[in-house]
Amino acid sequence: MTVEEWKKVETELSSPFGYVKLKIDGYNVTIETRPDKPLHYALAVYIDGQFKIKWCLEDCEERRRFCFKSKKSLLTAQTKKKLKRESKAVREEVEKRMTIYTYYPFFNSFRTLKSHLMKNNISIELVEEI
Repeated sequence: MTVEEWKKVETELSSPFGYVKLKIDGYNVTIETRPDKPLHYALAVYIDGQFKIKWCLEDCEERRRFCFKSKKSLLTAQTKKKLKRESKAVREEVEKRMTIYTYYPFFNSFRTLKSHLMKNNISIELVEEI
């Protein structure tokens, strides 16, 4: 996609309930602006007109290409402070075991969405002119 097309997509998605259709590596992808919280909107991603929750739960092609990955530590600030006294190898192992990753079918910012799509896909085309 060209810079001008990305600007058109961003403009369309900046309005409430805006949407765009893209062709990404053979997938028909629709991105819609949806209410997330009061006065806050998120960019929802639909693949071939739907989104299956199993894509967030299982490791698959759709999850890698189109889902937002969130990292969360289960350690409290107090525990992290105590871990600083341990060796680096022990600290990294504990942090690795106590970290969970969750995947979401929506993004909170256009910049994050664009970066993720460009990084994980080869061909991105705008299907409908805005």
